[in-house]
Amino acid sequence: MSDDSDDPVMALLATQRAVLAAVENLANQVEAMQGKVDAMGETLAQLVAGTAGASSAGVGRALTLGDRFRQATDKEAAADPELRAAQGNYMVAQAIAKGLNKSDPDGAARDAARAREWIADQLDRGRVFEPAKVRDGGKGAVAVVEPIHEEMFPGRVRAPRQPDRER
Repeated sequence: MSDDSDDPVMALLATQRAVLAAVENLANQVEAMQGKVDAMGETLAQLVAGTAGASSAGVGRALTLGDRFRQATDKEAAADPELRAAQGNYMVAQAIAKGLNKSDPDGAARDAARAREWIADQLDRGRVFEPAKVRDGGKGAVAVVEPIHEEMFPGRVRAPRQPDRER
């Protein structure tokens, strides 16, 4: 009888077994990597949703004033002495966003969200906000557009200019 090593069928079977073992090994590696990717995806989703314990501040870093503003509800920010003035300016920004997007509630929501993030970023940079101003508009209080709102909505709103006083 002849040796099995000379048989082409046996050589093909041996090659198939080797390829199958390599494919199984690769599948195990892919499965292990998928587990890591899934875990990272969950962590990222929690960070984006703001529900992770570390939040966007990161592990071992204290929450900044901007982080606190991002996480606070409107009511919480209004009640917090350190966030109250920023919240007042955000309320004016919401009114401006609605006025700029009268027939587009989604656009108003996007503009308001951008303004909120802008305010949080300014807080992180150390900006101190002045309280928002309102005036009597005949039908109730009306928000007063200030130069800061020009910064929030560049090129889209203008604050009334105060005449320079002579000194």
